Amino acid sequence: MNWIGTDYQLMKQAINHSVTNQKVISHNLSNIDTPNFKAKQAVFEQTLSNEMRLKLAGGRPSDRGSATKIVDRAGGAMRSDGNSVDLDYEMSELARNQLQYEAMMEQLNRRLGGLKTVIRGGR
Repeated sequence: MNWIGTDYQLMKQAINHSVTNQKVISHNLSNIDTPNFKAKQAVFEQTLSNEMRLKLAGGRPSDRGSATKIVDRAGGAMRSDGNSVDLDYEMSELARNQLQYEAMMEQLNRRLGGLKTVIRGGR
């Protein structure tokens, strides 16, 4: 029996993605002045969508660890030195990622807090 629930695997993957995304954004920002640097992005949404569809169909989400792929970000303006990092975009992504991470951690804490209450017999 899974005491935590199958949602735990999805939350774990989403939190891992958020951590990876933070690293990718930080890497982009640290290379903002590097000539010919192409901005990267972490891609996870398709994997999350597939896992949620599997769960709705009655299957169990996989525990593959991080299903995040790091790819070159398409589009965006290219500077004259060949660098494609946009400071405003990266900062907005950093803020968005932080909010998502905090929301996921809050959900996980609530889930584990409920289990803690059950284990203690409602006290």
